Order: sequence, then structure tokens, then C-alpha cells
Amino acid sequence: MVFELHIWGPAFELPSIDAQCLATILYLRQCLQPDSWVLIPSSDARVSPLGELPALCDGETWVAGFTNIVDYLREISNGERDLNKDLSAQQQADCAAFSAFITSRGQPLLDLSLYVSSDNYLNCTRQALSDILTWPNSWNLPHQWRAQAKKRSEHLGLSSLDVDSTQEENKKADAGLTAHIPKSLRKPKQTVTGLLGRNHQKNRFRLDAVTEDFFEPLSEMLGEKNWLLGEQASSADCLAIGYLALMQTPALDHEWLRESLQTKHTNLDQWAKSRAAEMFGPPVDASWALGRTPGFATAQSPLPWRVPASRSLSQVLQAVVDGCISSIPALGSLHGISEIGNTRGAGRERYREKQLQLARLQRQRDMYLGVVASTVTTMGLVAWLVYQGLLPMPRWGRSAPRRRGFGEAGVLLGL
Repeated sequence: MVFELHIWGPAFELPSIDAQCLATILYLRQCLQPDSWVLIPSSDARVSPLGELPALCDGETWVAGFTNIVDYLREISNGERDLNKDLSAQQQADCAAFSAFITSRGQPLLDLSLYVSSDNYLNCTRQALSDILTWPNSWNLPHQWRAQAKKRSEHLGLSSLDVDSTQEENKKADAGLTAHIPKSLRKPKQTVTGLLGRNHQKNRFRLDAVTEDFFEPLSEMLGEKNWLLGEQASSADCLAIGYLALMQTPALDHEWLRESLQTKHTNLDQWAKSRAAEMFGPPVDASWALGRTPGFATAQSPLPWRVPASRSLSQVLQAVVDGCISSIPALGSLHGISEIGNTRGAGRERYREKQLQLARLQRQRDMYLGVVASTVTTMGLVAWLVYQGLLPMPRWGRSAPRRRGFGEAGVLLGL
């Protein structure tokens, strides 16, 4: 059985726009034979029943997320497909600690660089997303991802990198203060250029601090070794290279992550670049990887690419309805796939049990979808019939009082 690895599509000449997807590619590249797996770029997480990417498909079994995929490959192979199998107990502990460190510290930095920074997002990231996402995901996913990135990185205190939200906050703050000040004495409105310059100077010190908190431990752990934990690759190396590649490669307006790596951590920078070039191969073009441009050839790349299947009309309509329902606060939480509980068993049996739970959740999800779709269709049909005059609406106004008649006497007397 050939494994299928589904990932978010290529961007910035890398195989994927997502660090976890890049890390998973690196892991499979080193622990699986080239003919035992294929790499399928996607523009929709619904390709997996788990609704999450990266996702590994093994027959009828789906596993999503870097850590879960690593655990799954280790369990079904009795430890043979495990990059960490030859590590000592201390190295195993260091690997787990550094993996958690890279994910918890590296993701907020990527969020700041690619999504929170208004210049970087509007001039670079937004275009990259439009190249890999298809309609209707190209309308709603970029906004959702940026909102999630802001939430994940808000604890760093650098929300002012988002010029739009900063301007809105300044307007609200100034509205109360300047309400009673004559116009001739008010300060001139802050321009975007001035706001960018002021925020850049104020944020640079904080940016340098948070980047050092991430790069310094990695540089110390790497030292002069070939890999972070010694002379062999581990899952922590895959995560580190995946995150560092997205910090080095994109050509952004504000390249503070790349500059910090190149100037202060040269050894770490060169190590990540050389490993990424070795594993990922030549630059990847999103158009041919997604099958939109003829001439797709896997011989040019060391990765086992496969063109994704075309979406059917029903899948497009499903995506439209899902996007509409997910935006509804109360119903959106019910519509989404819930967290799957703990399961018993080991190996494939445990994952098959998860698939059964997932199938039940999917049926519940489809039920909500059917109810909402039927309701919306019925309301639209009724509204159209009323508009065309085919369905008269009952009149609920007060009827005119009936006048009491007095016969011929009433006619003579005018009553």
C-alpha cells in the first residue's frame, strides 16, 4: 500500500506554505522509500475527513498532524519507521522538549512575519495564498488564517505590526479625547507612512528579543554537529528545518527574521538552507505542482509529487455551504468536527476506532448541513413566490367596522 501525504500547496518556492507540512515531508523523505509514498498538494483541508493538513492516508485510515503521523508510522512498523529509534533516553527527552519548543515559539514568529505584519501579508502572503487556494476558499481562508495568526501571537505584544487594527484603535482612542478640542488645536491625523515608521522603531527592540529567544537555543544545540541531537536526523530536525525554511525563503518587505538569522546565527542559517535544498530539491512552482500548468514532471524533483484530483461540482457546493455555516457563531461550532476522544487498542486498530468515531461525527455534521440547506432553500422559495405574487400574504390589519343598517328609514334620514 502506497502512503498518500496531503499537504497545503507550494509557496515561496517551497513545497508547502505550512511549516508542519514541510516538517512532515522531511520526515517521510528520510524514513520511507521513494516508491512507498506520494506527495499530493491541496487547496482544501476537506480532502481529509479529519479536516486538517498535513494528513497521511493509509488505505482507509487517515492521520492528521505532524506528531500524529510520526506516532502512526512508528506504531504500524514496530519502530522501524522511526527516525528517533537509535536515540538514547536522554536524546529522546531532548527531542521531545525541542519539538515542543520549536512549535510553541516558532509558530508565533511565523504568524507575525507572514500574517500579522500588514506589509508582508498584503504584498507577499496574500498573493501566495491566492496562487494555491481555489474558490471559495480563496475568499474566506486567508481572513480566517490571519485572524488565527493574530490570536496565536497576541501574547508577544506586537499587534501594532497590523497597521489596520492599529489605525482603528487610534481612531477610537482619539475620538473621546478630541471630541471637545477645537479643530484648530487638534493634532494632524496620523498617516500610514508615519505610523509604519513609528511602529517599526518601537517594535524592532521587541522583535529582536523574541527572535533571539527562538534562535539562540537552536544555535547552541546545533553547535558544530550535523544534526541537532548528534550525527543522525531526528523528528526535531525536521520541525526545525520546516520552520526555518519559511523564515528564510520568502522575499518580504520586512525581513527581520531572515536578517537575524543571517547576521547573528550564521551557522544555523547555513545548516537550515543546505538541509532544505538537499531534501526539497529545486524551487517548486505552485502552478505545475497543482496541475494547472502542463509539463508537470516528477523527474525534476526528489519528491514523489502527484497532481491532485479535480474537484467535482458537489465538492465546490459543499465548500460554499460549509463556509457559510462555519461563519455562523452558534451553528458553526456544532457544524465543525469535534475532538475525537481517547481510543483503546494499539497500532492500526486504534486508528480504525478513531475512523469509526470520525464517521459518526461526519454523519452528525451532514445532518446539520442538510437541515440548514433545506431551511435556506425553503425560505428562498417562499420569498420568490411572494415577490412574484404567486403566494398572497394574509392581511392582519384591523377590519373596518360594519355599519348598522336601518333599511329605508336609514336611507331617508341619511343614516
